[in-house]
Amino acid sequence: MRMATMLLLVPVLLIGCESSNSGSWTGAGVGAVVGGVAGGVIGHQSGHKWEGALIGAAAGGAGGWFIGTEMGSSPKAAPVDSSEYREAKSYYDQANRTDSPEEAIDLYDRSIGIEPNLPGPYNNKGLQYLKMGDEAMARQCFEDALKIDPDYAPARDNLRKLQNL
Repeated sequence: MRMATMLLLVPVLLIGCESSNSGSWTGAGVGAVVGGVAGGVIGHQSGHKWEGALIGAAAGGAGGWFIGTEMGSSPKAAPVDSSEYREAKSYYDQANRTDSPEEAIDLYDRSIGIEPNLPGPYNNKGLQYLKMGDEAMARQCFEDALKIDPDYAPARDNLRKLQNL
């Protein structure tokens, strides 16, 4: 029984360790502790305190990891058929058509104010700051885009190019 319990516990801990989502790791840790205590209490009643604690830790860790993954995920953008998305996209499109960096930044800010969970407006706003020679603000914008979507290649590439200037 102890070997089976350990075989359940090790994968749960490995799943949490491999996750890049800190919410997953925190959820797994909290779940393992709470599950371990609860399992120990329940197992104590049947004379199998340690087995109950380990099984509870494994189950709690797995449950906590799944809950932590969901809680730690990035906020989602509004659906593309929503009026908020359409309004934000309208400002974004206007900003992309203007030749004035200052006007574009204002329009990107309007888009971001309506729909803050899209990385594109932050990235393009950063490009406008670069046109104006403000590398610090450009860097902040690219980093903001990557906070929303760490895999957003345009912002990652622009940040890399900015570091090479």
